[in-house]
Amino acid sequence: MPQDSLKDAVAELRSRLDKDGQFQAEDKEALHALAVRVELMMNESREHWEEGVMDELEKRVIQYEEEHPVMARVISQIITTLNGIGL
Repeated sequence: MPQDSLKDAVAELRSRLDKDGQFQAEDKEALHALAVRVELMMNESREHWEEGVMDELEKRVIQYEEEHPVMARVISQIITTLNGIGL
């Protein structure tokens, strides 16, 4: 089920943020806030989904793909799953 995949990807994002000391505080805060937004969207109906979340996720993939490729992969997985459920 796509929502289970999305929950797993968000959990992995949070876990990696907590373990990886290479992220600056403001990046950690922004990614945690983004994870919260995705979780809230999962709990709402599709009509309440924020379009700006996808833009922010895509921006973060580009930002992290060289220095933090694993984090970029996790964020890409979230994007792919959101696209798969029709966002």
